Amino acid sequence: MGMMDVIKAIRDKKNKRFLLTSHKNLEGDAIGSMLALAELLKAAGKKVILLPPENIPDLYKFLPDAPKVKTKKKLNGIRYDVACLTDCTDLNRLGKVKSGIYLTRPIINIDHHISNTNFGSINWVEPDMSCSGEQVYCLFKKMNLPINKRTALYIYIAILTDTGSFRYSNTTSKTHEIAAKLIPMGINPAYIYRKIYEETERPTLSLLASVLLTLNTSKDGKIAWIHITRKMLRSHSSSLDDTQDFVGFPRSIKGVKISIAFKEAEKGIIKVSFRSNDGLDVNRLAGFFGGGGHTSASGCTLKGTISEVEKSVLNRAKGLLKCSVIARSAKGATRQS
Repeated sequence: MGMMDVIKAIRDKKNKRFLLTSHKNLEGDAIGSMLALAELLKAAGKKVILLPPENIPDLYKFLPDAPKVKTKKKLNGIRYDVACLTDCTDLNRLGKVKSGIYLTRPIINIDHHISNTNFGSINWVEPDMSCSGEQVYCLFKKMNLPINKRTALYIYIAILTDTGSFRYSNTTSKTHEIAAKLIPMGINPAYIYRKIYEETERPTLSLLASVLLTLNTSKDGKIAWIHITRKMLRSHSSSLDDTQDFVGFPRSIKGVKISIAFKEAEKGIIKVSFRSNDGLDVNRLAGFFGGGGHTSASGCTLKGTISEVEKSVLNRAKGLLKCSVIARSAKGATRQS
């Protein structure tokens, strides 16, 4: 199964109403790919129901349709023919929306994460693509549907945020080609970058200052981590949404291979974000704890206190580093022989 199966389902005349959603903790690719797919379905003459697991964060409220897209309190009885999920590795990441997805109806799974569980009746999973927004762009091209300025903005947002402004290892020549084709459609890269990365609220900067005081590194300097507690969030009038990019700061330290952010979502529930350098596969690390994501960016959610979760995760992270050293040594020995 793949893109052609998705197109077949979209073109099927009996499929008139499409429910669109993505994973909880919405970010740029989840929002951008979902909104771009909505534009594609409308262009194909379909009815669209947008049902995110939560309201779109304030950071993305500048997007044309974002203020109108809201989650629903009552999920039972929603009428649709096909459910489309973008940027979602498994059904458990849907949060409360999962209860509104009927497993007896077709589920289209459009995703680019290597950890995807292929939960759909139609699965189009492309780990070599930078983001799900890139997949939606390919759908537009394959179906010969026009991309308007609004759609170009949604796809560009997905690409920009999931590649870390074209800095991460998932950035390919194809990614740059697509971005180059989107810009002449009327989007303003400087304006978009400022809206996403350069309009930080003062409380968020104050929170970051507090968080960076918790910065720790392993003895060899290859693992760096930070803590974000509920007390910190309350004292700076902030939320976890404001901390999405914080894990990048430990990652920027020279010599660091694995960066980790331990976030206290609620008492006894810790969200853990992983980032890596030099191609180290932190998806394996997240997968051990029931999470997943990309090779260089993954996450999981664990029960316990921050100190308990930290101890467990750091032990596993050190093991991953050790295995990677052994693997590189083995490759070197093979070449020499």
